[in-house]
Amino acid sequence: MPSSGSNFPRALIVQLARLGDLLQSLPVLSSLRERFPETSFDLLCPLPLVCLGEMFSGIQHTIPWNGEDWHVVAKGANGDLNHTFPQIVEYFSRFPFTSYSVAYNLNNHPRSVLAAHLFSERVIGTGDQGPLHMSLPSWVDYLRQVAHERGSNRIHLADALCGLCGVKPPATAPTMHASHIELPSDFASIMHDSSLVRIGIVIGAGNVDRRVPLATWCRVIEACAEYIPNCLCVLIGGAGEREAALALEDQLASQYLSRLLNCVGRTTLPQLAHVFHRCEWVIGSDTGPLHLAVTCGVRTIGWYFSRARVHETGPYGVGHYVWQHGGHENPGSWPVMETIQLMRRHEPVDSCSSEWDLWTSHRDEWGMFYRQQGKPDCANFQREETWERLSGMSLEHAV
Repeated sequence: MPSSGSNFPRALIVQLARLGDLLQSLPVLSSLRERFPETSFDLLCPLPLVCLGEMFSGIQHTIPWNGEDWHVVAKGANGDLNHTFPQIVEYFSRFPFTSYSVAYNLNNHPRSVLAAHLFSERVIGTGDQGPLHMSLPSWVDYLRQVAHERGSNRIHLADALCGLCGVKPPATAPTMHASHIELPSDFASIMHDSSLVRIGIVIGAGNVDRRVPLATWCRVIEACAEYIPNCLCVLIGGAGEREAALALEDQLASQYLSRLLNCVGRTTLPQLAHVFHRCEWVIGSDTGPLHLAVTCGVRTIGWYFSRARVHETGPYGVGHYVWQHGGHENPGSWPVMETIQLMRRHEPVDSCSSEWDLWTSHRDEWGMFYRQQGKPDCANFQREETWERLSGMSLEHAV
């Protein structure tokens, strides 16, 4: 770690949420680096995601947060702060870093507020008024209201994090490069075969209600094999989804097995990023691996249903599509052939189902937004007013 005597200011970015949230924090990192080019940025993130954080451009050091250890400390509190506080201090003392001039806290959770205040002279984001202060920054209050009302919000989550930190969204969506990562030998040659059109399929999701039925994924694979020449469907998922991937293989007609590569539970996060770099398209619900594919520069097609909303967490960048389900119940049909048409034509198609609406990604100076082809969206014109109303803080002298 650098010594505290460095001539340049140091800042800590605190993001203790899951994979998708960490990836949606890349735009704010990009904007902060552009705003403060002489500042050295470190990242505090969950231990399982450190290997990915180390790949982020502009991060000098990635510091692990061990959630299991923290849970042990918190569980043993029993309301006795005098007993618990020394344990908390001891926990943080294991980290080999010194004080930061500023911490950008991206989480509305007591543990992230505490971490930000323990290691920085100033906190920007949640907890900016102090670790025991109950008031929330305007951007956090706004996001909570949006999540509660499920209204006509058009400010993307990643752009809201920029607002929370006092910077505008980056001019271009940041990407991550992982082409140098070595893949397992048994499928490395397949992933580098230039004759194949690789289509990633993210079969799982952290939330059960956002998982697409395996029978539907079978239909997608069969349709890809029938209508996209030389395609190879690459199954993507974590170790907990291995059984689901094997069950999918069992359900798939035998003539299509040669068009399938099962990578579920067989890659590290950096290796998965390399796999995504080799894909032409990636399809999935609103889940972390889909957003990882986005940061790898792949065009994506999201199937958003349950509580997933395109305007809040749609793939961040230009050229992505999202099929948004219109109801609160589980979908009765799925946009399988419409998705195949998108990949074949590389342009929007009309939905053949009353259940789903197709949205395409765009951006302007106020960040990301999605719109339906040929349909005006008055809510998009309100984004500038929202930014002006919520962003009253200047970071000119923050670091």
